[in-house]
Amino acid sequence: MTRPLTDEEYEFIGEPKEWGILPVRSMGATIRMTKDRRILIRNTAEVYNPFKMSQLDLHKRSIKHKIGLKKRFPQLPDDIIQSSWSGIVSRSRNSSQIFEKIDNNIFVAGCYNGSGIGVGTLFGEQIAIKASNGHSKEIETIELKNKPTRLPPQPLLNLGVKIRLIYERSKARSEI
Repeated sequence: MTRPLTDEEYEFIGEPKEWGILPVRSMGATIRMTKDRRILIRNTAEVYNPFKMSQLDLHKRSIKHKIGLKKRFPQLPDDIIQSSWSGIVSRSRNSSQIFEKIDNNIFVAGCYNGSGIGVGTLFGEQIAIKASNGHSKEIETIELKNKPTRLPPQPLLNLGVKIRLIYERSKARSEI
């Protein structure tokens, strides 16, 4: 995420309102302009043990973020990025989400497959409605989806994911 843009930087890029774009390809960049004039970019994804990520690894991602921002906004200074972080995304083999009652008074929604805050918010709201014995058209739609399938065991999982990421990155090269 960038620091807040100065008045001059903000004016130079056209004084846009808050916005967000999603990539055409799954490994392309997601970019947002926030209300407080910051630009947020997500343009990296990989199989990585988050408990073994070093400061150097995080710095490498920050460089990729800067390259992605400079590609779109070359007029912004090199020191524009204020914060970089890494996170964990849960996945299922068929890209379906979990949405069900698993025991008395225990309901679960999750496994969003990197689909973002919109899906997480929708599922969270709808599982609360379901847990309250409510009903909605959204719940009907969600429950019609296939249940998530398990990922293959290690080491096949890491090998398969790494090959798939290489393939998806090559397709999304222009969107990074």
